[in-house]
Amino acid sequence: MSNSKTTIYLADLTHTGSGIASNVMPLGIGLLAAHLLKYASDEINIELFKYPDDLDRALSRQSPQVIGFANYSWNLNLSYKFTTRIKEVAPNSVVVFGGPNYGLTESEVETFWRRYPEIDFYIVGEGEIAFLQLYQKLEQSDYNVSAVKNSISPPQNCHYVKDNRIVKGNMLERIETLDGVGSPYLSGIMDKFFDNILIPIIHTTRGCPFTCAYCSEGSRYYSKVARRKDIINLNEELDFIAQRKWKTENLVMTDANFGMYKEDREKAEIIAKIQDKFNWPKHILVSTGKNNKERVIEISDILKGSLSITASIQSSDHAVLQNINRTNISLEAMDTIVKNSSSVDATTYCEIILGLPGDSVVTHTDSLREVITSGINIIRMYQLILLPQTELNTPEFRSRYGIQTKFRINPRSFGNYDVLGEKLISVEAEEICVASNVLTFEDYLQCRELDLTIEIIHNSGAFEELYGLSRWLKVSWFDFVFDFHDNRRSYVGSVTELYDIFNADNRKGLWDSIDEVEKNMSSHIDEYLNDKQGTNEISKSKAWALSYLLSKIHDILYEKMELLLAANGYTEDIFKTYLKELKEFSLLRKKEFTNTASSYNVGLHFDFKAIHDHNFVADPREYFRVNSIEYYLFHSDDQLRIINTYIRQYGKTIDGIGRILMRAPAKSLFRKYSLMKKELITCRQ
Repeated sequence: MSNSKTTIYLADLTHTGSGIASNVMPLGIGLLAAHLLKYASDEINIELFKYPDDLDRALSRQSPQVIGFANYSWNLNLSYKFTTRIKEVAPNSVVVFGGPNYGLTESEVETFWRRYPEIDFYIVGEGEIAFLQLYQKLEQSDYNVSAVKNSISPPQNCHYVKDNRIVKGNMLERIETLDGVGSPYLSGIMDKFFDNILIPIIHTTRGCPFTCAYCSEGSRYYSKVARRKDIINLNEELDFIAQRKWKTENLVMTDANFGMYKEDREKAEIIAKIQDKFNWPKHILVSTGKNNKERVIEISDILKGSLSITASIQSSDHAVLQNINRTNISLEAMDTIVKNSSSVDATTYCEIILGLPGDSVVTHTDSLREVITSGINIIRMYQLILLPQTELNTPEFRSRYGIQTKFRINPRSFGNYDVLGEKLISVEAEEICVASNVLTFEDYLQCRELDLTIEIIHNSGAFEELYGLSRWLKVSWFDFVFDFHDNRRSYVGSVTELYDIFNADNRKGLWDSIDEVEKNMSSHIDEYLNDKQGTNEISKSKAWALSYLLSKIHDILYEKMELLLAANGYTEDIFKTYLKELKEFSLLRKKEFTNTASSYNVGLHFDFKAIHDHNFVADPREYFRVNSIEYYLFHSDDQLRIINTYIRQYGKTIDGIGRILMRAPAKSLFRKYSLMKKELITCRQ
């Protein structure tokens, strides 16, 4: 780098101690860099960083005049570990933080600065213009931090400590349109991140009109939505990414309500053209809007099912929703979503948060019952995280609803890192609700176990055949699943042990403070680094169940279904034969699903292709064949590529399998099958 130019590093770090914790490209710092280069490209050399070892190497070569860190709940401690070493080795380097993991109240802000005093400046809110202005002030003062802090007018959107008090610059107006921000991809600044691991991420809107109390975008500051309307630029950006994405299959979009705005249809058409040209992206990960479901369904059709349709409700209880300033879509609208999504082969998913103000065992169970009964494919069940910069995190909210919290390790967010010649242990902690005035701690654990059951049996897609049969019987699928759950500790051996371990993990993975989490990690870092199962209780338990208990759970559920059939008058032997062959068919498709070298031939007496065409909602008697049908079960070439991509990104440990199961649609993992006569005549997912 030329000594005549200012060296600026921007880092959005991810932990790598237990795999890549945050495996998306660093869009936020890319946007800052692209905007800065528009106005100061002749003055600066700027480089972006995602991986700690990459940043360490760069710092060892050269200390920057300015280094900025993107601050999220999954990297704050790691970023600050780097900060303390930078200040020890190169005290004149200016350290700037920015991002949502800061604070909304005076108390939160004061606590932040007490814990992290080595930070020079914090950019609050949108960063593109504010960071450019701060750079200009620093450049004019020869990067003298004191001179900038002593200036008459504080930098806008900027907080800092001066003479033991927090100084806050005036807030800039929000950016009105994203078209003027610039593309970090087209500028070339993101090229280093096309590494076969990180997933490309873009944005076409910023902000959210809703005011949910638990969300960092629920504040008034973010209520105005800035939109990206330059379709030509979007097309160029996506084309650029598609040519460089290598073997990553997905695209992430940060839009909070994709499909809400009329121009979103045109954006979907652009993406569809990219898909036709490059066979990418296979899956688009984005939250869809709740106020224009007709357009969302239309967009999903345009995108050929690669877009999952969101029907997030967080809770179905009206009192809980009122407590968090949220309204939901109607059950009728949800029913429309489910019916239309199946016609375009799109996955539907819903989010439920455990522990919201007013949430109890009854309301949590009822919420799950409603969304499962509606036909939603996947329910993402989250714990309530008390995020900085949210209304829910204020003392008033905590007191009003008796919110009791503990701290846990942010999944996979820990490691032992080389930072400028020293080994530093880092761990990220997040604060979660474990009890309230209507939810005891034991209630919380009970709900967590129910969430695990839903994750294994409903979300996995591993028992879609029984789901279809329950619909044919016109019996409640939720009641069927809940019966398994209600008896989970009566199944002697491995299934009971699964829930016992899950319960114990939930109990022991909680601490009273961030300091306790850090102390625990310092004492047991090698144990955590060598643990291949990970710290996310739900995902690792699901991975264990589908890897090692799949046959056992099949036995239990198919026995229950046989009893249910008999209770409804279906006692003929043909139903027993059907269940026996259906179970065999199901297991051959799903066992060892990451083992793409395994394929199977089997002869069965039911036309499972025809039954599958009806989503298994069919009378088995109509599809019995005297002569057996030969099936060949295998992973297609497309599946081989997708599964190998996921394994490359996440690995084949229990932790890695858990991440794959949470990320990948089931149909991309489970074996396809063909009907075999003398030649392959048809193929079915």
